[in-house]
Amino acid sequence: MPKDDTAAPGHWGGEPAALRRDTPPDGAPRLDLPDIQGNIHRPYGRYGFPYARTFLFHIAADGGEAGRWFVDQLRPHVTTAEPWASSRVPDRDGLRQKPDIALNIAFTWAGLLALGLPTATLRQMPDEFIEGMARRNHILGDLGPNHPDGWDPVWRDGARKADRRVHVWLNLSAAARESDGRPVEALARWTEWLQALLRHRRARDRVLLLPGHGRDGAGLWQDSAALMARDPASGRLVPTAKEHFGFTDGISDPVFAGQGVLDEDRQAAIGAGKLLRGPPGASRRWQPLATGEFLLGHPNEGQELARSSVPYGFMRNGTFMALRKLHQNTGRFAAAIERHAEVFQRVAGLPTPEVARETLRAKMVGRWSSGVPLILAPTHAEMLAMLDRFPLLLKQEQGVPLTGAETWEAKRQLAAFNREAADYRYIDDPEGIRCPLGAHVRRANPRDMLDPAPEPGCSASTLTNRRRILRRGLPYGETTPRDEDEHGVFIMALCASLFRQFEFVQQQWMQYGLDLESGNDTCPITGSREQSARFVIPADPASGRLPYVADRLPHFVETRGGDYFFIPSLSALRMIAMGEIDPT
Repeated sequence: MPKDDTAAPGHWGGEPAALRRDTPPDGAPRLDLPDIQGNIHRPYGRYGFPYARTFLFHIAADGGEAGRWFVDQLRPHVTTAEPWASSRVPDRDGLRQKPDIALNIAFTWAGLLALGLPTATLRQMPDEFIEGMARRNHILGDLGPNHPDGWDPVWRDGARKADRRVHVWLNLSAAARESDGRPVEALARWTEWLQALLRHRRARDRVLLLPGHGRDGAGLWQDSAALMARDPASGRLVPTAKEHFGFTDGISDPVFAGQGVLDEDRQAAIGAGKLLRGPPGASRRWQPLATGEFLLGHPNEGQELARSSVPYGFMRNGTFMALRKLHQNTGRFAAAIERHAEVFQRVAGLPTPEVARETLRAKMVGRWSSGVPLILAPTHAEMLAMLDRFPLLLKQEQGVPLTGAETWEAKRQLAAFNREAADYRYIDDPEGIRCPLGAHVRRANPRDMLDPAPEPGCSASTLTNRRRILRRGLPYGETTPRDEDEHGVFIMALCASLFRQFEFVQQQWMQYGLDLESGNDTCPITGSREQSARFVIPADPASGRLPYVADRLPHFVETRGGDYFFIPSLSALRMIAMGEIDPT
């Protein structure tokens, strides 16, 4: 442990829990949870951590030993995937209590090189990870305003200058105070501890905290947080599931076999896993995705092991992360909706301008602002009828804050709503009449839409199952109508293959529309406008109405930085810290 001035404010992770489950649920594989970093298993924002602080570090050319010492100080405090004691799992005595701060760590390929990993290990890592995100900008659609030359200084300089290269990513996820809903005081203490580590004689001037966050480059770190609402009774801030464009987010994030969430909610795989093919007329059966789609060293949906390096155990139980800071142009989005709404109302035959605006927004995203998918409720009236069965969610959607007494019931309703809102397929909407083929969520997860030989009532899609991504992260900044203000989302996309999963989705489904029968049209929300700036909303031929073409769409979302990282297991962290990685 470090000296007194660098002693950590708390301790968890790294050591096994007092109680281990003997038989995994539903035949799921038994995973070595104490060896897996917790941010792979848990979307922290939904597990009581509405705040996060991200730090980026550089290791000097002669700082390999100092970097390994730094990792060794962090290693005992890394939050693992071990289950926490919870009111939802009352039969598990002896588990750790949920911490106030969750700490996780990851490395770029350049960072592993700076830490002194052997050439035999480094050279067998995936090409896209070795090259890094900035050099893959042509594949990702990071052109024009998304080009790395326009990223925030910390990322732009990291891509250009060897002495500013990003080597280590460290994230502190923070709980909220019971008193007012603001971040726990522990976040400040852990921040001070990290800075004290950098002043230690073993790390001073060799492990550097990289400044340059934000457009002005003034930030020493990147803060992010769920968008908050205020409890009218207590005045306490409570997190919402909204993002800056006003949509409910975080629905149907993938679930994989062995993931702890299945222990707490046996229905968690609905809409979040894969559909099993069965006999005609059979009911839908959802099953978790294969562990190896998200965790290295385990079989994936193709019954294969993802490409790994040597030694074999170094990459096992780790994963890759595509970290992206995405700025949201809220003013442009609102202006574009307003510009098209009047004509769209007449073309689509909608009753009011407000319904036209909301419908246009929903057609672009594939969900209503409330989170209800268009497939389940293609009209505004049907969406409200669905929400009527969840009155507290409807109350929130109408902007009415909940009282403290209503909060817990709202959580129960939200869980039920999320299951229902995720349980759908696209096979019954092949022309995109309900949900446009090029809508954002349909591009991100086409579900059974791409089946080569779909069968009514029992379809599944292997192609889609091999392209799923775990989505982590939180919004950053305050929601304002000014595009020049700092607001957006800090995305962490986790997967076993950056090329097969993240890059494929980004290039083929977000930035190109052939698979979605949309030609060169890009995603209406996140797509680059370099080749196409339109979005087509089909009309039901039986209605006698014409399709609507929303043209001259500007960039609603712009990349402001990011890179590719490897999130190692606790075993691999020990190898890195000790400098003992034998590739033979």
